Amino acid sequence: MIDREADNSDSLEGFVLTHSIAGGTGSGMGSYLLERMNDHYPKKLVQSYSVFPNWEEDQSDVVVQPYNSVLTLKRLACNADCVVVVDNTALNRIAVDRLKIPNPSVHHINSLVSTVMASSTITLRYPGYANNDLCGLVASLAPTPRCHFLMTGYTPLTLAADTTTTSENKGENHHHNTAEQSYANETSPPSANIDSPDTDEFESIPDSALPASRRGRNASYARADAASSNLVRKTSVLDVMRRLTQPKNMMVSANTRKGCYLALLNIIQGDVDPAEVHKALLRIRERRLVSFIPWGPASFNVALSRKSPFVHHKHKVSGLLMANHTCIHQLFAKTLVAYDRIRKRGAFIDNYRREPMFANSLDEFDDARETVASLKDEYLCAETPDYINWGSNQEPASADLLPDHPTQDDSDLAALMPPPPIS
Repeated sequence: MIDREADNSDSLEGFVLTHSIAGGTGSGMGSYLLERMNDHYPKKLVQSYSVFPNWEEDQSDVVVQPYNSVLTLKRLACNADCVVVVDNTALNRIAVDRLKIPNPSVHHINSLVSTVMASSTITLRYPGYANNDLCGLVASLAPTPRCHFLMTGYTPLTLAADTTTTSENKGENHHHNTAEQSYANETSPPSANIDSPDTDEFESIPDSALPASRRGRNASYARADAASSNLVRKTSVLDVMRRLTQPKNMMVSANTRKGCYLALLNIIQGDVDPAEVHKALLRIRERRLVSFIPWGPASFNVALSRKSPFVHHKHKVSGLLMANHTCIHQLFAKTLVAYDRIRKRGAFIDNYRREPMFANSLDEFDDARETVASLKDEYLCAETPDYINWGSNQEPASADLLPDHPTQDDSDLAALMPPPPIS
């Protein structure tokens, strides 16, 4: 099927894969597709949106997810050109802390993920002057081949209105439906949007349009929620770019205050004046909100994109951060800790011995763990100025080890070279 679609495409640039690294199907089938696509299309880019599991003990759904995660990370490091990390731990934290949803469902989490995926590809679907192809997008964010794991952040954070509604109430009045269902799910309207304005703007909504439980003292909050679907928020470029650098808006459970950026791309959507972007960049540099690697130039790119005309947007300006940050090694460290915890006990190994790959030996586990550990060490070393020399196992040949007289091969090579110019 993939070959047929690739043959029918006019200009094949690459592949985009969405999978999980913890479950059996997402890790096994996803790794298999990665290897096959890398073998069949070695010159095409492969980008993946990989869902990382929640490493909290009470949130684990699969007992063998450390094994699956380590095995999949090896394939992602060796066969993918760009990996966008989708961290379940961070997404649940954002839903609870930022959006004030006590018990976020899969629908809420998928709404956040779909927003990130749509925003990250908007420069491809609505091309601009820069970052209008997959190759340019990957090249600007992955300065080295192995360090291609990206983290994302999005602001302003909102959820679609249909995430808090149920099918039996779809025929009711729009204002009543939005307010009633959002409070039925214990969602706080002022906190469901980071950039909520003053609730005085919604005093024109009558009490009759509000649920009975939200009238009186809490009426202003219900009015804010009822009008939020048609409201256009006031956001500026500086506010968006500043919030994108804050750790609380990152969709990866890692501390960005530790470490540095290898590369950074802000995708700003909306009617934006380029002069405002330039001023925002100057303010960010003056405040030193971001720090970059010491061994390379500061790669801070901003792509301006227009919004889709087919979608109603609640904000005048919104932004997506795609960053290659060294703090991503914290995720790899959590994976290795969970892997070592069950590997040293040999737990659940019999499930893998039934497969042909592990029937004779478990060397694949050791190789995968070594690959993940090496990847973690490389990200750590990227924070130091001598990263360029990382991994050089052999010392350069010294002068006393070179031959004193040219060999026959050297003489033949010298005869083929042109004579030096005469000054």
